[in-house]
Order: sequence, then C-alpha cells, then structure tokens
Amino acid sequence: MNPKVSQPRAGTRRRLSCNLRKQRGAAAIEAALLFVIFFTLFYAIVSYSMPILMMQAFQHAASAGARAAVAVEPAAEGYETVVENKVKTVVGDLLDWLPATAHAAVLGGKNGVKVELDKPSAGMLTVTVSFPNYTGNPLIPILKFPGIGDVPKLPKDLTASAVVQLD
Repeated sequence: MNPKVSQPRAGTRRRLSCNLRKQRGAAAIEAALLFVIFFTLFYAIVSYSMPILMMQAFQHAASAGARAAVAVEPAAEGYETVVENKVKTVVGDLLDWLPATAHAAVLGGKNGVKVELDKPSAGMLTVTVSFPNYTGNPLIPILKFPGIGDVPKLPKDLTASAVVQLD
C-alpha cells in the first residue's frame, strides 16, 4: 500500500507565493553588499602583495650587491669606484624584471641604489635599494575607502639594505 502524499492547501500556496514575491530584490541587495566586501579584500591582497614582493626583491638585490663587493680586489686602482659599479651592475641585473616606472625610480634616480663605503675606519660597505615616494607613485593605485582609509597602507619609501664588512 502506497502512502498518500498530501497536497498543500490553497491557503498555504498563496502564503508561499506572497512570501516569494516579497523576497525578490533581497538577493540583489545582498549580492551588492557582499561584492563591496569581497572586492575590498581581493584588492587588499593584490595591492599588498606587490610591495611585499618588491621589498623581498630589494633585500635580495642589496644582499647580492654586498656579496659582489667582497669579490673586488682591495688593491685595485679606483677601488671605491670599481666596487660601486660592480654593486650597481649586480643590483640592476637582479631588478631587471621591474616595470619601467619602478625600474626608473629605483635604478635611475639618485635616491635609488646607494653604495656607502666606510673604508678608512671600519671597512663596512652598506648597499641600500630604495623606491622613493612609492605612495606618491605606486604601481597599483591606492584606494581610499570610507571608514577604512587607504588600501594599502604603506610607508612612503620602500627600502632595503645590506651591510658587509670588507676587511
């Protein structure tokens, strides 16, 4: 014997269709609100990842440049100039992947790659790689959200440095 499946009564059907009509725009409103939240999170992830990648690359380039300076013979004529040129060549080769605007800011400007040699007193070499005024000229635009502020919140300059003792 098969159990009977009861059909909803007419009053129940009317109430269900009335409730469905009331909910028509709710999905669109919820989707619009969630889109703003998800877009903000996605944009924050993407816009923070680029400066972090650049900082890691700057640190690697500065360290490699400092290591390259150790290979220069201290008795060479024009030692400081040779060291500076060697460091800038190594750093430039490692940061060749940067977009044109970042490449010009980091390697072309006078504030970009600094090589400081403190030979007479301690024999320390400091290599500093910097992207000056990154917040003024970012690779990914910085958005201003009400209540949140700037996304991403970054320091003005992206800088990394490495120090090596030559003696």
